[in-house]
Parts: sequence; C-alpha cells; structure tokens
Amino acid sequence: MNGYDIIGDIHGYASLLERLLGQLGYKNKEDSFFHPNGRKIIFLGDLINRGPDSVRVLKIVQKMVLRKQAYCVLGNHEFRLLQKFVSNPALIESKFLSFIPWIQTLPFFLEFPEFRVVHATWHFSSIKKLKNQNAQNEDFIKSTMDPDSEFRKAIQIILQGIRVPIPTEISYKDRFGIKRQSARIRWWEKKRTILNGSNIFPRCKELIHTEFANKGEIVCETYSKNEKIVFFGHYCLPEAEPKVINNLVCLDGCVTCDQILWGYQFYSGEKPTTNRLAKTK
Repeated sequence: MNGYDIIGDIHGYASLLERLLGQLGYKNKEDSFFHPNGRKIIFLGDLINRGPDSVRVLKIVQKMVLRKQAYCVLGNHEFRLLQKFVSNPALIESKFLSFIPWIQTLPFFLEFPEFRVVHATWHFSSIKKLKNQNAQNEDFIKSTMDPDSEFRKAIQIILQGIRVPIPTEISYKDRFGIKRQSARIRWWEKKRTILNGSNIFPRCKELIHTEFANKGEIVCETYSKNEKIVFFGHYCLPEAEPKVINNLVCLDGCVTCDQILWGYQFYSGEKPTTNRLAKTK
C-alpha cells in the first residue's frame, strides 16, 4: 500500500522528527528511514534554524530524498540561506556549506494528481511566474533580492505568505510576543476591504472586534473548495487552532513554541480530515 505522509516545519528539532517518523511507521535502516509499505514523506520546508540540531535534520531529510523515500520543498529559511550564499558565501555558517548544492535542487512547490504542496501560500499567479525558475540559477536568486523584481514578490508570497500592514494605533503581537506592524492573512479568502483579527492567520482573538482597512499591496486569490488539497506550513499555529480548513491543511504548529511536530497521513480518494493528523507524543 503506497501513499504519502506530510510533515510540517521542523526547524532543527531532529529528535522530534525521528519520533514522528517512527509514529508514522517509518523504520531506521542504513542510517536513513523507509516505510515497509512503500509510503513516502513530503517535507514542507523550514528544516533549519531555531532548534538544537539543524545539521542532523538536514542529513535525515537529504538522505531520504536522495534515496527516493521523500520529497521536500524549499521553506523561507532555506531560501534565505541561498540568498546569503549567493551574496557572500562567507555569511554562511560553515556547518551549512556542504548542504548548499543539495538545497539548491529543492523545488519551490510540488503538484501531485490529488494535492499540492507549498511552504506558505498557493498563489496561482506567483506559482505561474516561478514555474520555470529554480534555485540552482544564481541570477534568479540575485533577482529575488531586487526590490523591484517580480520574482522577489512571487517568492515572498509563496514562501512567507501575504502580509497586510497593521495601523500604528493597534497593538498586535505574534506568538513569540513580538509586536508587529504587519500580519499574515488567510490567503485563500477573497480580498476584503475591511479586516479584523479573524482574517489574520492564525486568528488573533484580541483583535476579533477591532476593524481596520486592508492597505496591503498584494491581492489575495481565492482558493476554491473545489481545487486540489493544499498542504502547507509556515504559520506557527497554536495547538488548538484548526489545522484542516476544508481542502487546506496547515502543518506548522510552531515546534519552537510547543515542542510538537505535526504531520498528516494522506490516503488517495479521501477528503482532508482531522482524523489523519499526526503529532509527536
């Protein structure tokens, strides 16, 4: 029985990754992991930073991908690493240098017959712009650092989400308690002229009854419930925040905050359900 298991942002928590792989039925063999029933892992990016062992995570994921036991898309943390490398290799921590050639081969997004995979946002026009680009092209990477580049905006959207400015008179803090002047919104909804805390992703309870004008420059593109399932990460959702929203599944539960790594067991023909969510125990 083949199939796919999708794992969200790992951020250097190698021990939690190994634990979740075990819970999903993967066996450790020859210093890598495989599933006895032929299932494959799909990693949603943001393998590195914040946690204690980014190198070990990279080794695990790289081996699984190279041995065709897994797929992996780029996260914004890996992409920033590539931007630094292209700007000046001396800016890169030495422990990451040997992984750069492999990270450059990772795609920005993936599309399968029944579902799609991206780190933060499936934004149709941005996906279209990036379809023929790859991270091995250093000229392309350089172009994403140009403030006027269309590629810069497309990369920011699919890897970091769609942000809107928060008025200065409103106090908005993220899960780390950091005051922010912009917030990521629910990218699959149609554009709204007036926003409140329910439009922020994850929802901000403190601002549910506080309305403010949408002055964001980027237009949301409605993602219909009739489209393929999209698996994505990035948004640091609290444990109680719904991970399955119709045909959308967000698997970033903010491992840094909660010490929980999230996954999803996909079976062909099924609609997304919370019953298929998995998390480290």
